Amino acid sequence: MNVSDMKIGTLLEIYIRRDGYNYKVVSKVEYVDEQRVGVTPIASRTRLFRFKSSDVVDIVYRVDDKSWRWTKVKAGIATLKDGSKLHVFVPENPAEAYNKRTSYRLPMSRDIMMTYEVMQVPDIDDAEKAKNGRTPDLALDKTLYEISESYKEFSCRAYLRDISEGGASVYANVELKKGDIVNFELPYGEETVRCRAIVVRRTAGDERSLFAYGYGLTYIETSSNYVYYLFSEQRKMLSETKFD
Repeated sequence: MNVSDMKIGTLLEIYIRRDGYNYKVVSKVEYVDEQRVGVTPIASRTRLFRFKSSDVVDIVYRVDDKSWRWTKVKAGIATLKDGSKLHVFVPENPAEAYNKRTSYRLPMSRDIMMTYEVMQVPDIDDAEKAKNGRTPDLALDKTLYEISESYKEFSCRAYLRDISEGGASVYANVELKKGDIVNFELPYGEETVRCRAIVVRRTAGDERSLFAYGYGLTYIETSSNYVYYLFSEQRKMLSETKFD
């Protein structure tokens, strides 16, 4: 894909790595030509964001079900004839297909309460195990209600390391398995953001936070305000950086 293929009025994602932190902002395409793309200025209130020469900037453009990324683009500000300003990005490398699974993760670093679901399996005595030479499948011939009733929910304290559009990374002192289901909530003004996820990866714990187990989570359900919460937190982090 070429920069000139971008459509005016569509959205462009801008990823900024600065001083060890990662930021993501979304802005509207206002201008394109063969070499560059201009977007609605990135600003916090009336303060215009200024890119540093040391910033590492990537841009991502999504069209239909495909996404394209340009890495390490030049970023700056252009002034139009009428005096208005645009943030402008000039790619130096060709676009590459972009896999959403590698998308930006927002650092959170906060304690949360997390619930996890465990299936309650009754004890089976040795005689029952020996019957027919196998252990019976306890889920066979159960109704959906009986199966759902066999799950019990527990809660634990956890440490939310980061979040993204599709999942999160947490630490806890509870040992979970791949495929286990967890739930947690996040405050968002007067609202609550609800997240339900499945454990897809186990990692080493974080000695600094005193949690023994680490988990990679993929969402299977989030409340409708989750994306707004994610972008709000990203904007909040961006506004805490230095503006001119």
